[in-house]
Amino acid sequence: MWYSGACSLIAHMARGERQRSLTVVGGARGEVARYASLLPDSGGPVLMLGVAEGQLAEALVRRGVPVTGVDPSARMLARAEETRAGLPPELQGRLQLQRADLRSLRLTQHFAAVFAPRDAVALVASRGDLEALFVTAREHLAPGASFAFDLSLPPPRWLFPDEVDPHEGVQPERAVFTPHLHSRRTRQGHRDIHRLLLRHFSAAEVDHALGAAGLEALTRDRDFEGRPWEPGADRIVVVAQVRAAPSGS
Repeated sequence: MWYSGACSLIAHMARGERQRSLTVVGGARGEVARYASLLPDSGGPVLMLGVAEGQLAEALVRRGVPVTGVDPSARMLARAEETRAGLPPELQGRLQLQRADLRSLRLTQHFAAVFAPRDAVALVASRGDLEALFVTAREHLAPGASFAFDLSLPPPRWLFPDEVDPHEGVQPERAVFTPHLHSRRTRQGHRDIHRLLLRHFSAAEVDHALGAAGLEALTRDRDFEGRPWEPGADRIVVVAQVRAAPSGS
């Protein structure tokens, strides 16, 4: 499993704010196959919100899928450039990289799918930022295309009490989209494990933000192998599409 839970270092927040945790993120069994399965038979193009080091983007490009990878972190984009440089010359042009704020990104192109993998949506600071990121995804979807993302969920002890509205605004602990903090090489020399300071959103917050952005979840799984999500699971994999307009409207 590439999600190994919250590390021992916990970012404690003031009363009324949600905690962040320093979390280990790497690859996941079935990740590439699951994301690739959401593409039409014609393939891409794909917009990747939070391309990070470019590993999923590289895997899709090697399958013949053009990818536009966007990340707010110059450090992560530099590593994604290294990943692109490792592709065969004839494939390098299929991976386009751009630095931008994921909340306000607006490209003229629409895509066969939009992906936000490996906790990319947890790098924003508040529910309002999450809604803005989801609007970005919606605005770049071609008709009938899917938006997919995977997200670590908070331990139950971190959730607000039942009497508190979980959709109240949450103040950020740090600046939105601070570059990823740490990275280390494995013994094999790969940098496929990095440590990210994540904002934990609950499943209810995710659903609320999707609805506010005009999207609706088609499937919710607990892993990339298609096991249905259920309360208490520490991970959720969501596939969403633009919400259909009410009949007669």
